[in-house]
Amino acid sequence: MRFTQDFRAEYLLVVAFFATMPLYSPNMVLFHDGMPFADELMPLFVNVLMASSILAGVAVAWISSRRRDLLFLRVPWVVAGCVLYVGGFALATAAFGLGGSAATVAVACAGVALGAGTLELAVAWGAMLSGFDLRHALGWVAVAMGCASLLQLLLASVQVGVGLAVFFLLALLGAVLPAVRAVRGGIFSGAWGEQAAPLVSRDDDFYGSLGGPTSFLATVRQMAQVLIVPFAGLLMFAFMMGVRKFFVFDVVSAEVLGVVVGAALVLPLCSLRRVKPLLPFIYQVLVPVFVLALIICNSFYRGTFPLFIAAYATYVFYGAMGILALASLCAMAHAREFSPVLIYSLTVACFAAASWLGIFCGTLPPFDADNGGPSLLVVSTCYFAFLLAVPLFGAWHRERAGAGASLLADGRAAGGAAAEAAGADALDVQGRCEKTAERFGLSPRETEILGYLGRGHGIVFVANTLVISESTVRTHVKNIYKKLGVNSREELLQLVDEA
Repeated sequence: MRFTQDFRAEYLLVVAFFATMPLYSPNMVLFHDGMPFADELMPLFVNVLMASSILAGVAVAWISSRRRDLLFLRVPWVVAGCVLYVGGFALATAAFGLGGSAATVAVACAGVALGAGTLELAVAWGAMLSGFDLRHALGWVAVAMGCASLLQLLLASVQVGVGLAVFFLLALLGAVLPAVRAVRGGIFSGAWGEQAAPLVSRDDDFYGSLGGPTSFLATVRQMAQVLIVPFAGLLMFAFMMGVRKFFVFDVVSAEVLGVVVGAALVLPLCSLRRVKPLLPFIYQVLVPVFVLALIICNSFYRGTFPLFIAAYATYVFYGAMGILALASLCAMAHAREFSPVLIYSLTVACFAAASWLGIFCGTLPPFDADNGGPSLLVVSTCYFAFLLAVPLFGAWHRERAGAGASLLADGRAAGGAAAEAAGADALDVQGRCEKTAERFGLSPRETEILGYLGRGHGIVFVANTLVISESTVRTHVKNIYKKLGVNSREELLQLVDEA
């Protein structure tokens, strides 16, 4: 598998953005530990930053759900985000270092600027990486997050002056590329094309079949149906990073080291050769196995080696879950079901809210006992129970629904999908599907789905593979049936065979 597909070397600058993004609390340790007035002003800065990120994220998400264009990826917005991002850090540094009567106002303004700038740059970077499918996104997000965490470890080990100089260089590098790409008119790549303005968040025919924009809450519910489990992992990652700071042997930050090791664990997943969708395998097999191992290790007595391992392996687990979630979001944007503006603005808002909640919970008395270990164990155990319950509920739901619950149900997919999807026969079927799609004027997405249907796959398989909702697949399949003039799966397969 070629990880360089649809990738440009300049995209490695996303490492600089991950290493400086202020919503991720380890990135701000340099300011807190190295600036004379940080202890006094940091709480105000964090509160304003988080509040502005949440409000701006929700507002941008709501606006993008009502529009068919990509307003917030046009040149003025992206350039403004770049200026606010770098300027916000400069203003915060001046306030933390100089103090004085105007420092409070300066810190508040810096928080607002950084909240808005971070949101815009997160949306722009997400749009730039939307050309990656799930496997490529897993590889490159793991590399980017791992390298960003290594940079954080290096910044923590140098003098404050040197660290701040490197930090500002990274902030500038992470902000300037989206602005340059927007000015040149090429912020998108891969599935989204090269021009932002005329693009829509759905295929024109599919958008029309839905009767126009749906309500904001309905859109959010539909997104949750696709990626609720990965997204919950991202929120838990944000929460745990904000609650308490732990250090391995009192030297290395546990959350930063956890992301490095988590990236190393996630990276091989993009090379797995599987006919079936990758995400269900990860969250129904690999993640539950890791969770059970953590539960067993956490069951040992205090002071024992397994419990010591579990304490730090938990941060590795959350680091891996955060990487999986970001890669899944890239895959969702790649699928074009939802606008990347909507996806990443909601992500920024929810991440800021979870991180802010974690910071607040860290000030409560239950998290003071034993450095917060028992309380964090309770929270983690509840999340582990959720991860174990999801595949069980999914299996029960599929069993209850049955194979023939609807016109577009999976039918014969379960029995013959794997065998028919392999070898030269699969290529022959794909060619016949493409000829049929060209003959009847199917859209690119409908052609893609027809290829899966022609190989015997069903609704759930297609949704999991393309990282889109089952309802969206059903809508596309209904349109395919209508355009092809068929009323059943058998008629569709017969038409493909005749091609």
